[in-house]
Amino acid sequence: MNAFMPSRSVAVLLTLAAAPVAPGQILGSAHDFTSAGWAQSQSCLPCHTSHNAAAIEINGYSAGRLWNHALPAQSQVYTTYEGDLTRDEALDSYSLLCMGCHDGTVALDAFGDGIGTQFISGSALVGTDLTAQHPVGASAVWPNPEPSYLNPRSTWENQSFGGDRMGRLRLMVVQGVEQSVVSCATCHEPHNRGGNDYLLRIDNTNSQMCLTCHSK
Repeated sequence: MNAFMPSRSVAVLLTLAAAPVAPGQILGSAHDFTSAGWAQSQSCLPCHTSHNAAAIEINGYSAGRLWNHALPAQSQVYTTYEGDLTRDEALDSYSLLCMGCHDGTVALDAFGDGIGTQFISGSALVGTDLTAQHPVGASAVWPNPEPSYLNPRSTWENQSFGGDRMGRLRLMVVQGVEQSVVSCATCHEPHNRGGNDYLLRIDNTNSQMCLTCHSK
């Protein structure tokens, strides 16, 4: 297995162009959908609901978060650094939530009981071929023992950077073994609490986001 690929570009997975907003606000960010006609003038509803949420569990790992948005089909195949894998083989539970919009197979307005007709486009469309993106899920198993090209996870995981807590590695079953993997949510904070471009957990000036994990 190709555990974690330092030779690949550390390009940001979710290439969202976030508008300048006050730090800590989802309103006005790339995940603020209040101005979209299909969002019922609400920023939270496309992803979350207070009642009748969907139960999200992948290989025993819950990522429900009062989830309201449709997910890619369980049979959906992703092209990864490990080859073509089905949804649950390829993605950790948190990355799956992101792909519910960003792989382009599910409509943006497919939430609640709606099927949806509005699909993501432009730079925010990641697609189902993930080989041009930073590895996540099964393609991004955190090596044990940790090699010299990565900073020890103990030096950054759950630490505070610029007032925002760093993301964590996530657990998933990879080829029958429970592994810690890099997730979309390891680098990105979907609620924009850090107020950084691309919804990053910390600012990437001088590549400090990349160098949190990568030792160069």
